[in-house]
Amino acid sequence: MNCPKCGNVVADRRTRCEMCGKDLTIYRRTSRLSNSYYNRGLEKAKVRDLTGAILMLKKSLEMNKRNTNARNLLGLVFFEMGETVAALSEWVISKHFQAKDNDADVYMNTISSNPTKLDSMNQAIKKYNIALESAKQGSDDLAIIQLKKVVNLNPHFIRALQLLALIYMKNNEYERAKKCLLRASKIDLTNTTTLRYRDELNQLMAGGVAQPTPYWSDGDKQSSDSTGKALTPISTYREEKPNVWLFVNLVLGVIIGIAAVFFLVVPTVKQNAGSEYVTQINDLNSEMSALHAKLSSAEKEADNYKARYEELKVKLDAIEIPEVDGAMYDNLIKAFNLYYDLNADGSFTQEEALEVADLLYAVKPDSMDLKEAGLVAEKLRTLVYPLAADTAHEQGKKAVEKKDYETGLSLLLKADIYSPDNASTIYYLGKAYQGLGQNDQAKECYNKIINELPNSSFVQYAKLRLEEL
Repeated sequence: MNCPKCGNVVADRRTRCEMCGKDLTIYRRTSRLSNSYYNRGLEKAKVRDLTGAILMLKKSLEMNKRNTNARNLLGLVFFEMGETVAALSEWVISKHFQAKDNDADVYMNTISSNPTKLDSMNQAIKKYNIALESAKQGSDDLAIIQLKKVVNLNPHFIRALQLLALIYMKNNEYERAKKCLLRASKIDLTNTTTLRYRDELNQLMAGGVAQPTPYWSDGDKQSSDSTGKALTPISTYREEKPNVWLFVNLVLGVIIGIAAVFFLVVPTVKQNAGSEYVTQINDLNSEMSALHAKLSSAEKEADNYKARYEELKVKLDAIEIPEVDGAMYDNLIKAFNLYYDLNADGSFTQEEALEVADLLYAVKPDSMDLKEAGLVAEKLRTLVYPLAADTAHEQGKKAVEKKDYETGLSLLLKADIYSPDNASTIYYLGKAYQGLGQNDQAKECYNKIINELPNSSFVQYAKLRLEEL
């Protein structure tokens, strides 16, 4: 495993980092807990307990946010539930923590390599949002149409199935609601929302609605045939004589009916039609008045926004933007980009660290107007300076031993800046000064080791050097 503080590789049985000395007991414990929750989440995901799997995997990430296995599995669970955006978010974060050999690359490439599928997922999300707004406004028919399209585009979109079932329940279409909830249950067996809707649906269906009486039944308990119609006895046949008065009465009835329609019904229909037209005209006038009122209100609001815009523009023009030292910020940006580019593939070398440290040395955080930029510079120094100091020290030490005192002095001065109070650096810095004949500076280095670093192993060597001088 790697030390969370300095990134040094630590053996499995070590409880403390050999490089920085950080105690790793708690870190190892949280890592084991994170892996335990991940295993539980994996077991639940295998039996389609997706809601339980999400809870376990989120606890795993609370213990160790860098557990890429848990984060990748959480993304797969979200994708299985139709939550494409949440799945992609988890895979992108996983990619940030583990740039190489990450399964998230396979998952994201699978989606991005199929533009048609990706577009259908995006369309499903948009249509779901439209259906949700329609449902909130009471337009159930439009919401149902959109949700059916969503389910066709993404059959595993649980939230779309739940909303469709809820609208069906509202409109007393219990069988359709039951089918939607069954489809959602097959995707996630323990989804609490689905279970709550199913319980409510069972209660509604258990209440029952009595079947209406057939239109052909008179309510009597008579015998019936296979079609359900009541059976009546058939009378005997008897030929009747023709009756003239029936025909006369029929003709008189037709004449009286036509006269009643002409004198009574027609005027009433005309009057009702006129009243209906008048009502429609009044309604249209009312709507036009309301639209004129809204238009006037919108124009006033636009004038207010325009005045506010002019006021803010005057204030903005009055603001004086302070001058910024561009060279200092350029050095910070160059150092950050160089560190990011070199460290992106994990091949950050000591020589490259020294190059980044030289750029950072030209940055003065206390003189920067932007506090955030100063914080970035300080944080980057804590990451780069220790490695750069080691590099400068080793190279300077080798140069001094080869009696290349000028090169050694230049490198050791950098090492002393990047990591002050290092006895080894100060000792070889004194040797470099002594080799160049600058004995006063050499004495200062040796005295500094003796007086300020008395517990160092270089004290005896410093005393011998002073005696030589």
